Amino acid sequence: MRHYVLDGHTHTLASGHAYHTLLELTEAAARKGLEAICLTEHGPEMPASCQWIYFNNYRIVPPVINNVRVFKGIEANIMDYEGTLDVPRQSLSRLEVISASLHDLCLKPGTREQNTSAVLGAIENPIVDWLCHLGNPRYDLDYEAVLQAAKKHGKLIEINNGSFFIRKGSAPRCVAIAKRCAELEIPVILGTDTHFLTDVGHFPYADHALDLAGVPDELIINLDTKRLVSYLEAKGRVLLGDARPTVEEVFADVPVPD
Repeated sequence: MRHYVLDGHTHTLASGHAYHTLLELTEAAARKGLEAICLTEHGPEMPASCQWIYFNNYRIVPPVINNVRVFKGIEANIMDYEGTLDVPRQSLSRLEVISASLHDLCLKPGTREQNTSAVLGAIENPIVDWLCHLGNPRYDLDYEAVLQAAKKHGKLIEINNGSFFIRKGSAPRCVAIAKRCAELEIPVILGTDTHFLTDVGHFPYADHALDLAGVPDELIINLDTKRLVSYLEAKGRVLLGDARPTVEEVFADVPVPD
C-alpha cells in the first residue's frame, strides 16, 4: 500500500454518531504516522450533529495537535435536488475545508436526474472543495456529467474507504469513478470516513481501487500534505493556522501605566 500522510475525512463525538474525541483521534493519527487529518464533522442538518456554534468556535482548536495538522472543516449535507448545502454562513470564515455529500437522512434518493442535479448544484458552489462517497449505490448518478463538471469547476473527488464495507455495492462504482478521474486528470482525495479511531489513515480498499483504476500517484492528494495546501490556497481559501495573536501583538498599543 502507498504511504499516505493525510486523511481527508474524519469525525469525532461531535458528529453525534462517532465514538472518540479529537484528542483521541489525533493520538491515533500520530501513531499511524500521519502528518494531517481533515476534521469534517457532519453539517447541522444531520440528526444529532453539531450546530453552527461548534464550527464558529473552531478558532480555539490548535492547528497542530499531537504533531498532526488538523484542517478544520465540514462535511456538508446536500439538502435538495438543486444542491443546497447546510453550511452555516456565519461559520464560513472558520472553515478550512468543505466537502459535500448525499445522505439519505437529509435527502431521500430520487431519480437519476434528480440525484445528478443535486450533486451538480454542489459542484457549482464555489465554497465546495470535494464531493464525498459518490459511489453510494443508493444514489444513481450520471457519473460522466458529474465528473465533467468536477473537472470544469476544479473540484476534487473523494474515494471513500468506508464505502467499501459500509455501503454495499460501492466497489465497482468507486473503481469506475477513480478510472474516469485518472482519464480526466481529476485529483482524488482519500478519506477513511473515520467514526472509530482505529480506521484513521487506513485505506486498504481505496488503495486497491486506485490500483485497479490505474490512478497515477501524482493525482493522489494524500501522498503529500502540500498538495492539499496548494489546492486550497489556489482557491483563495484562508488557512487559519494559529488564530491566537502573540503577546507582543496583544499589548502593542497598551500604554504602560505610570
